[in-house]
Amino acid sequence: MIRSLMSSFRTSIFVIFITFKETIRAIYYHIFTKPKDVTNDIVLITGGGRGIGRKLALAFAELRPKHIIIWGRNETWLKKTKEDICKLNVKSSYYVCDVSDKNVIYEKAREIQESVGDVTILVNNAGSLSGKSIIFLQPYDIESTLKVNTLAHIWTVKAFLPAMIRNGKGHVVCMSSVLGLLGLKGVCDYATTKFASTGLMEGLMLELEDYSGINTTIIHPYQVDNGMFAGMTVRFPKLFPALQEDYVTKETMTAILTNRKQVTLPTYFYMVLFFRSVLPISSMLPVQKFLGLDKVMDKFHWEVPDMAKEGEESSSCDTLVT
Repeated sequence: MIRSLMSSFRTSIFVIFITFKETIRAIYYHIFTKPKDVTNDIVLITGGGRGIGRKLALAFAELRPKHIIIWGRNETWLKKTKEDICKLNVKSSYYVCDVSDKNVIYEKAREIQESVGDVTILVNNAGSLSGKSIIFLQPYDIESTLKVNTLAHIWTVKAFLPAMIRNGKGHVVCMSSVLGLLGLKGVCDYATTKFASTGLMEGLMLELEDYSGINTTIIHPYQVDNGMFAGMTVRFPKLFPALQEDYVTKETMTAILTNRKQVTLPTYFYMVLFFRSVLPISSMLPVQKFLGLDKVMDKFHWEVPDMAKEGEESSSCDTLVT
């Protein structure tokens, strides 16, 4: 009994230490680390027409980089975002690009290199979510999610990384999810792809250790309050509120500009992930049920912004692709 109490006490102290350490680190990066200069950078953001991709594009525009390129499938969204970037006197261009198609990615990459130049900051932001239990997923659903959320990251890295290495300068950014660190009922395909992107970025980070001018960053946000996750609910929403796009954008920009390797949002999820790692599964399942995590996707439905209604692209399956 005493031994068990001592073990729990040590675990609690360690959790408190990790939380304190990450809080101090975040404060340090916000206050003491000087943001890098991006005025000579060419930035490419996939899924840049709306949502967090659009907000990231506009946030970069405030820093006046050399050029901002956005990819997406809906020209209406892309055109509006480009116009808003240009209003800030920053050069911008958009390409209608289905990142689920490797050949299209390579084709657009060649066009960019010939007409704009070498991309130095690559932000893989485009994402696909079907929100179905695996037994109801059709092959197309699964393949689409894998192509957009995982394979597209590999193809874009292969398309743009060689020039970064050649020039000795670059930054690869991945917008992932906490579901790349822990699973959830009803999103087996989505979580699979996010776990894969986590592995990709960790491996890429190690492969680029000898290239001091090239950085990698992966962002793991909790549920974001936008159309992609509409209807997702937990039992105690006031304790675990969905994140606002502006908050995720701000934290992502801070991570990019200070070359942080990995960020989990919000900070308290470091503690959640720790408990998930050290406690037995048999003790975690009742906790998940108590928090309502086993029913998060029961009322899920995706919503398309009003701006998208004109020229909206449809799919044969109920999969949201941004």
